[in-house]
Amino acid sequence: MHELAIAEAIVAAAERHAEGRPVTVVRTRIGRLRQVVPENLDFYFGLAAELSELCTGAELEWERVPSLLRCGACSEEWDPAPPPAEDEEGLIVSFRCPACESSDHSVVSGDELVVESIDVTEPDAAPAAANGEAG
Repeated sequence: MHELAIAEAIVAAAERHAEGRPVTVVRTRIGRLRQVVPENLDFYFGLAAELSELCTGAELEWERVPSLLRCGACSEEWDPAPPPAEDEEGLIVSFRCPACESSDHSVVSGDELVVESIDVTEPDAAPAAANGEAG
């Protein structure tokens, strides 16, 4: 259910950057380590967008960012939870380095939740001044 709060934050960010223009698309990057179910976020984004004057009808596009860790001891890089699991052992998330078993690691990717861009509709150009001329 925390996807609702995230969706509301995404809508608020889109509104801030839209500068009063209607938003049609919001593009995001969601890391696998972020514990966000993109399909749920998409659903809640639709609800949050409908309550927004600028985002009503906007679409949420998302890119899933794979997880990647780097060992602080030996610089090995690995995905702690590579999909899909082929057996029960594959279901276990591994935060220990597969090369040296160190638990000293940093996140290279997969922890992000970023609004990458928004598409907005530009207002119609101001109509030509009416000089009483009929067209």
